[in-house]
Amino acid sequence: MSISSGGIIAAGDGSRFKKSGISIHKPLICVNGFPLIGHTLKNFESCGIKKIVIIFNETESECVQWVKENFPRLEVRFIVKSTNSSYESFFLVGKALGVGRHLITTVDSFCELKEFKKMADDFESEDSSLYLGVTDFVQDEKPLWVSMNQKNNRITQLGLAQGDAVTCGFYNFSHHIFSLKPEKEMKSLRFYLKWLLEEQVPTYGIPLGQVIDIDDLEDLKSAEAMFKKGES
Repeated sequence: MSISSGGIIAAGDGSRFKKSGISIHKPLICVNGFPLIGHTLKNFESCGIKKIVIIFNETESECVQWVKENFPRLEVRFIVKSTNSSYESFFLVGKALGVGRHLITTVDSFCELKEFKKMADDFESEDSSLYLGVTDFVQDEKPLWVSMNQKNNRITQLGLAQGDAVTCGFYNFSHHIFSLKPEKEMKSLRFYLKWLLEEQVPTYGIPLGQVIDIDDLEDLKSAEAMFKKGES
């Protein structure tokens, strides 16, 4: 089933960068002179996905304006809301995308286009299936480990101390997953993903190469190095 639209979660406050003295909004922090939000939108556009929903927090009006000025050719809907959790951000973006199969990513999940395309490619999928980008490149301080069936990459467990790979901020799903809603509020997206697995939603890992979760200056240096290596 083909991807009909995409979503970007960009509502975090970039607290680690602020502690380092960088006051710019996280989506506008640059890798090789171009903002993170721009890299993500270029990847969607390169995959032929031109309908996008982005969530920014309520302090990020500059980000909305930047996207409008630099990507007028895309059909972008903005949600401006300071959410209580990554789960709330995911839910708001996912519901706004409507009917179809969609790809949501976080603005700070940085990778080469060839890896991004693996999550956006057409592949055989059940309407109810959820596909998570996973990698064996582990640099997150609190990685979400997954255990997978090695024959078909179906995820059997989430959130253990170790596993086969870690999630890396890419979520390919259809609107059908929202027919299920937890009775209690989820503290974060990782708890929601674990709940979906417990509810028997077919969940698979899509193995990706290096994906950098850009949370601090060291991550930014790694992303710069990856970008330059990809250009060479």
